[in-house]
Amino acid sequence: MKTARALLLVAVQLNAVVADLPVHCVRHEVVGDWVFKLGPLTDKRSACGHEHPDVEEHQPARASVDNSQGGTSEMRLTLKNPNLVSVGTKKGSWTMIYDEGFEVKVEDGMTYFAFSNFTYEKNAEKPEEKVHNVSHCDQTMVGWYQNAERTKFGCYYGSKAVQAQAVNSKPMPVASTAEHSKHTSFDRPLDHESQSKAVKKLNKKLGLLQLSWRAREVTKWDGRSLRDVNLYVGLKRHQRRRDLHHEMLKQRNDPASLGSSIFLQREIALPKSLDWSNVNGVNYLEPVMDQSDCGSCYAASSVRMLTARHKIRINDTTALPWSINFPLQCSEYNQGCKGGYGFLLSKWSEDVGLLPATCMRYDTAGTCKLECDLKTLQGKRYRAANHRYVGSYYGRANEQLIKEELVSNGPLAIGIEPDEDFMYYADGIYKAAIPVNHTVAAQPAVGGAEWQQVDHGVLLVGYGEENGEKYWRVQNSWGPDWGEDGFFRILRGVDEAAIESMAEAVDVVEDEQKGKRVEDLFTQLNELKAAKKHAF
Repeated sequence: MKTARALLLVAVQLNAVVADLPVHCVRHEVVGDWVFKLGPLTDKRSACGHEHPDVEEHQPARASVDNSQGGTSEMRLTLKNPNLVSVGTKKGSWTMIYDEGFEVKVEDGMTYFAFSNFTYEKNAEKPEEKVHNVSHCDQTMVGWYQNAERTKFGCYYGSKAVQAQAVNSKPMPVASTAEHSKHTSFDRPLDHESQSKAVKKLNKKLGLLQLSWRAREVTKWDGRSLRDVNLYVGLKRHQRRRDLHHEMLKQRNDPASLGSSIFLQREIALPKSLDWSNVNGVNYLEPVMDQSDCGSCYAASSVRMLTARHKIRINDTTALPWSINFPLQCSEYNQGCKGGYGFLLSKWSEDVGLLPATCMRYDTAGTCKLECDLKTLQGKRYRAANHRYVGSYYGRANEQLIKEELVSNGPLAIGIEPDEDFMYYADGIYKAAIPVNHTVAAQPAVGGAEWQQVDHGVLLVGYGEENGEKYWRVQNSWGPDWGEDGFFRILRGVDEAAIESMAEAVDVVEDEQKGKRVEDLFTQLNELKAAKKHAF
């Protein structure tokens, strides 16, 4: 009974997305006429008031843009469903970034990105206690814009031309540690006995359901509570599962949730199977890592994607891997060990650049601090390029498009939302023993699902078929002693655990600025530290 209760709790808690900003906006709430208030363009990229990494409680005020030295200007644009943009006579495209914000690209080469706005409602009797966070999908936080050449940068914020009524703002309960303090089993350390009982019960269920995977005890979970295990998946979402579940209505069984019929009918000849860990005996992947108690799964999977794609492109498996800690600890677009998104990690690595792992080794307690001398780095400098969602915008991905990207360009970062039984996965083709409806939408979507909840970032490395059952092969970041030597296989073609809902891709190219933006970043950080020290 206690074990069952513990697993029930983890079922709720593992619905943690891989980012911690307390905002939830979907496409139809963002579509419409917007006004962007633009600060001046300069030749220096700035954090636009955000921290390194970003901190949800310390979001910059929009007045910082209004009061910019050099004045401001306005840009009016229309975001159309599902992904087109018009700015006067100019055209462009846009995409939601999960439910956190959106990015706009205009044909003149300018790109704009900002998180959607949110505020906290506090307890009147206890002002220090946050009761609700409210999403304002008709506004953005302070964001960034720049030209395609990465030579001009500015800060901005956006508001819909016609503001939404207050009734459309969505209060979401803020999850807190106090909320679960009464559930002692959630914080009780697991041990051999509790794991053994849970695994025995799970394997019995898997056998009755005739599912083709097996569970086993995981030694690394011993001594860890379910709250600790939750950190391996990403931190808990601020809005709890039951508060979102009312939206899970129509799309799961709607063909539109997999893209339009045009996309589904597209067929390109592809190999029957593929595995980037063994391409004619060549392994392009890095060894399985253990992310430890840091919500860095999005960074691990995305940087491993960048490393593998770089090795494939230059045909050199001995090339140094890229640093995970560099974007994890330095990016203003993500929240460090508190979570983030592969799409934004790739975007930041495109805007700023990449560093070899030797310059900033993986450390869950690390900071944005170099371990190398940039002036003595040997060889070419590189950056990410063409960061994108598979299918060109969020919500359009499907099995065929993902396979095409995987075959053509290499491994890709994906998001999943596995059930609680996933923590005990041993081998086989995973399918949840208790299916979960992951799709969330307030109304039927045009051009694909508006949103599907995911909580864990992993690296998709291949696909195949076993005994007539199609699967994806995926590298996890829970160490080589979990699953199939650190990997798992999962049912393919049915969006199991939302695996086909959010596939992220990016290329690696030589940095034409030879690492200038990386050097500028650390120069600015050093100047900021010096200014703070002088102030005291």
